[in-house]
Amino acid sequence: MRPEQLQTFLKELLPTTRTFGESGEKKYPFGVVIPRPSGEDRWHLIGQLSPTEKHDSPAPATTGTPTEGPPPPDTAPAAAWLAATLTAAAHPEIASITPWPTTPGLTIDYHNGAKTFVRAL
Repeated sequence: MRPEQLQTFLKELLPTTRTFGESGEKKYPFGVVIPRPSGEDRWHLIGQLSPTEKHDSPAPATTGTPTEGPPPPDTAPAAAWLAATLTAAAHPEIASITPWPTTPGLTIDYHNGAKTFVRAL
């Protein structure tokens, strides 16, 4: 899954989500703004292709056993909330989600070997 596909998935999963383009952000090509009761969370999406992918070809949709878990409480810290939200969505392309230990962000690993690095802005 590439960053633009993750943006689309997040907009479908969380209908109030806006892409950076929709919110007027021009510095980063891919990202989302997610409204929450505590304010807006802004996430920059950075993709890493799988070893067999090329930028000029479509991303292969490789599926496997999805991550699973309960939905997060609204009061969870931003990175933990997003990780739990994505885990609860059980998307079949997502193999694992790892929150970063020292900075707000997470790494999403896909079954095809690609990754998305999601960093808070």
